[in-house]
Amino acid sequence: MKNINTLLKNETQKKILLFFNENPHCIDTAKGISVWVGCDTIAVKKALNKLAKEGMLVNHRTASTDAYSYTNQRGIIKKIERCIKNL
Repeated sequence: MKNINTLLKNETQKKILLFFNENPHCIDTAKGISVWVGCDTIAVKKALNKLAKEGMLVNHRTASTDAYSYTNQRGIIKKIERCIKNL
């Protein structure tokens, strides 16, 4: 996993992590998340894929769509929370 502070330097990734930290049980598509965080859908899709690759989000892929949720790994969540507090 990359350094979380490095990932938080990207504004879209930061907004997405803040959103999921505040709404840990949410599952939504890139389009839906883009509305919640106020960013372009294409930028959100790219950021979601990056954060899922890093293990911070989970991609729930189906035949017709991708939906994303927050990781359920407590260790990762605690690291994210520590970094968010320093923003």
